[in-house]
Amino acid sequence: MPYDDLLGRLVTLPIRRFGPPGAFLSPDPGDLRPSAPVLLLPGGEVPEGAKEGDTLEVFVHLDSEDRPIATTRRPKIALGEVAFLPVTDVAPFGAFVDWGLPKELLVPRAEQTRDLRVGQRHPIGLVVDRTGRLAGTMRVSEMLRDQGEFDLDEWVEGEAWRNEPGIGLFVIIERRFVGLVPADEPHGLARGEAARFRVTSVLTDGKVELSVRGHAHEELESDAEEVLARLSRPGAPRVGDRSSPDEIRAIFGLSKKAFKRAVGRLLKRRAVAIDGEGFVVPHRR
Repeated sequence: MPYDDLLGRLVTLPIRRFGPPGAFLSPDPGDLRPSAPVLLLPGGEVPEGAKEGDTLEVFVHLDSEDRPIATTRRPKIALGEVAFLPVTDVAPFGAFVDWGLPKELLVPRAEQTRDLRVGQRHPIGLVVDRTGRLAGTMRVSEMLRDQGEFDLDEWVEGEAWRNEPGIGLFVIIERRFVGLVPADEPHGLARGEAARFRVTSVLTDGKVELSVRGHAHEELESDAEEVLARLSRPGAPRVGDRSSPDEIRAIFGLSKKAFKRAVGRLLKRRAVAIDGEGFVVPHRR
């Protein structure tokens, strides 16, 4: 196949010429031979006003007859990437998932690490199988890298992957990397949930630790307002310095350290007070 190095990738290619089926793109702009290989972008996907020489960003995949073809649609994953995808159909030879293109992606039985059911969402990686076709795989641990070029305090996109008690939540970052939200960092995320994460630590080996929260000074005001709102509710639980971190996290969704910072701000404002049972909003005393 002359497009092996393009299959499964987002690439920018120039329009060589037009024909009844659509626009023909040049995988090698330097090859000007009339017989040079071209890649079809179907007419329904050619942008209005496009002309010869214009460049287009396209994704290269295979059509229903396993011929290389371009699309301007952006799939949810490209080659080597991983994301949570929903299962749409199950057959004896494999399962199909929605990856953002009309032709659904097959996850062959041999690439499944567990039985799949329609409606489930699982992390799926995009690979080229032994027959030269694009396929999905559930063996994503070997695809994800734990070292990347991330900057301290950079915000990245990710999906909650798996939770390890005592260690934390592993997150799929930017569909290619894995990072960790430490166990003592509250997050409230369910498996497969997408969120933005702040890089809180870049270790010497390139591994990163993450948080869903901004800097303490950025979060302090919102934390204080949340604590005040919960303490103001009728029948609000009483908490104090002796309350456990688990109890505080369950009630406020904050670490004990963040809770104490928020309460400190409220005490300075005299928005809360302390009695024998803990912190209280004054009008409820």
